Amino acid sequence: MIALVDVNNFYVSCERLFNPKLLNKPVVVLSNNDGCIISRSNEAKLLDIKMGTPLFKIKDLIKASSIKVLSSNYSLYADISNRTMVLLRSFSPQQEIYSIDECFLDLSGNRDLYATGQTIKKKLWQYLGMPVCVGIAPTKTLAKLANYCAKKQPSWSGVCDLSELSTIRMDNIMSKINVSEVWGVGNKTSDKLNSIGIYSVLDLKKSDAIYMKKKFSINLEKIIYELNKTICFPIDSKIPLKKQIVTSRSFGCAIQRYDLLVEAVTTFTSRAAYKSRQQNTLAEYVSVFISSSPFQKKSYFYQNIITLKLPYPTSDTNLILSTALEGAKSIYKSNIKYVKCGIILSGLVDKHSTQDYLWPIETVERSRLTQVIDTINFKFDRQSIRLATQPINPIWKMKQSRKSQAFTTSWKELLVVN
Repeated sequence: MIALVDVNNFYVSCERLFNPKLLNKPVVVLSNNDGCIISRSNEAKLLDIKMGTPLFKIKDLIKASSIKVLSSNYSLYADISNRTMVLLRSFSPQQEIYSIDECFLDLSGNRDLYATGQTIKKKLWQYLGMPVCVGIAPTKTLAKLANYCAKKQPSWSGVCDLSELSTIRMDNIMSKINVSEVWGVGNKTSDKLNSIGIYSVLDLKKSDAIYMKKKFSINLEKIIYELNKTICFPIDSKIPLKKQIVTSRSFGCAIQRYDLLVEAVTTFTSRAAYKSRQQNTLAEYVSVFISSSPFQKKSYFYQNIITLKLPYPTSDTNLILSTALEGAKSIYKSNIKYVKCGIILSGLVDKHSTQDYLWPIETVERSRLTQVIDTINFKFDRQSIRLATQPINPIWKMKQSRKSQAFTTSWKELLVVN
């Protein structure tokens, strides 16, 4: 049996963990540069606030309903996610982390699956203050569906075990759920399915898998088999290595000066190189892209990208940065207001399977220095040691006027008890 554990309104739940004043209040969390709503509390959902709604469109509602609005605090969310996944790992040796707030667990061998689900729910609340719903079923697709049911049906107390239900009752539930709610079926596929008479999950379950493969894709064929309790997507405990690492941000304000672009390239390169070291990979290529705003009709729109080969596969920040700055300089144009910049590391190879160099001494010394810097930054603060061209508070940084503290990842922002 497979369980899908999903934290409810994850970003909002993380914010409430350190600010009890937000409990039972309508709360929304915003995207980069405080643009759109990306997480909502249940109270905010009851006010009919949709995901992706631009903030400026609901300013009157926010004021009238006293909605608490917060900027994204990604360092906090990533840390709480890691703690959540570590705790969930104690329930099963086979765990597949699916996203920042949900994972699959293999519960094979558990005699009372519903009780196990309630224990998971209780411990995550007791130890981390994270409210979760648990869906249990024979396949991943059905586990996702069970989790959906657990959220929608209060009588199940946050845990739905579809394996306990009779075929008749299960089909009855499926007949009432729109096919768009099936894991792996997006809005476009849902519209196409509707056009051939498939509206509910039950309709999809009873469809001809071979025919649907020819008309749609092999993935939809597998989904149909999974809805009929045949496993096509087994749990994969191995965390797949990223084939590319992209680090980019839209600027809080447009920039024109080259030295400010250098600051951004340095910042994003440092983050990308660190991510590469975290998964023990080395990059063969680095790409730099820059862009002005396509929405400014009065100004000339300009965007460009350049990809350069590194001297050898590396995750060393200094080496990657020197190459990235060469690229940035070659595509930079003056008198243009840039609103976005980014770094892409590609050609990633396993650190332990690369060839040795003829002159490895400098490479080893660079690696040791980088390890020391990473250790210090991890222990104290991410920016304790940084490159000279990497500012602490750049003028182009994201708009985060409503950001909470980095409660768990920065010594400077720990909660103070009076």
